[in-house]
Amino acid sequence: MSLQPLDPIYTPLSGVNLIEASAGTGKTYTITALYVRLVVEAALPVRRILVVTYTRAATKELRDRIRTRLSEIRAAFLRGHALDDELATRLLDLQPDREIALRRLHNAVRGFDEAAIYTIHGFCQRALGDNAFESGLTFETELRADISDLLQEIIEDFWRREFYTAPPFLVDYLLEKKYSPDRLRREIESYLGKPYLQVVTPSITLDDATLQRDFSAAFEAAKTLWQQQRGAIEAALQSPALNRNTYKLNDIPNWLAEMDVYLNGPPSLIVFEKFGHFTTTELRDKTKKNQTTPAHPFFDACETLQTVITALQDYCQHQILARLLDWCNRELASRKRQQQLQSYDDLLLNLNA
Repeated sequence: MSLQPLDPIYTPLSGVNLIEASAGTGKTYTITALYVRLVVEAALPVRRILVVTYTRAATKELRDRIRTRLSEIRAAFLRGHALDDELATRLLDLQPDREIALRRLHNAVRGFDEAAIYTIHGFCQRALGDNAFESGLTFETELRADISDLLQEIIEDFWRREFYTAPPFLVDYLLEKKYSPDRLRREIESYLGKPYLQVVTPSITLDDATLQRDFSAAFEAAKTLWQQQRGAIEAALQSPALNRNTYKLNDIPNWLAEMDVYLNGPPSLIVFEKFGHFTTTELRDKTKKNQTTPAHPFFDACETLQTVITALQDYCQHQILARLLDWCNRELASRKRQQQLQSYDDLLLNLNA
């Protein structure tokens, strides 16, 4: 589609026009000219012409400019000639019956208080108010620009509901990663009130309660094997079949000490850096060619534990935010209905609905 220069005095009034214009290019002049032409040429009353802009200041300016322009064009028709006014000249030339044109302009100026010139939200509010029964909104609904207090209340309720009774290992992980009600709010706030968004998260087949039980079981299994067979595990790590660039003999005592601390402490989703070296997959990858990988049930237990930890960490990173977003959208809608509140975004969404 190629863009064409817009001439508000000669462009057709029918159809749809998309106008692209930057600051200072005459947008207000264009709107007022088109408005006057709709009154004079299309015989539309001012209540049938909708003008929508962004701010209240812009709305007031447009209303004043359009009223003034209508008065100027009416004065030109009363004189019978224009005073260096291209729009007035063209309208005078086009109207064979000036009395009809004058009547239209007179009615427009006299009834201008009915002119439908609004901000976007003002128009939505008016349309919803005029159709209150159809929209299901009460007449006493309060329009509130800032609902941050209500949102904060909902997020804090979610935090208490989800985490006050959660297992300590889950709470410790969230706190270690600096999660808080304020951070959760920052994470999801820009996505609220957008029902057209599709939330896609990594696929996790188990729910959080099952993951938590699996983690507790995996941790206890690894802990039991460690406490009972630590010596055999150490001997397996010292196997000459392993690549010594990774499994350096001087490093293994430090790893064993870190495993002592981890498994003898409370269950935690935060593992030490070299924990992966105790998993079957890592041992297999670091086994020398034509050598047999050292095997022990503890390595399989660490593999299972690492898998469950990763799943729980993914849950914390993605699923909690998705659940919070869904909770906030539902709770905001419910509590705003109860308190008879609407935000500016609600005006747009409710009108679209």
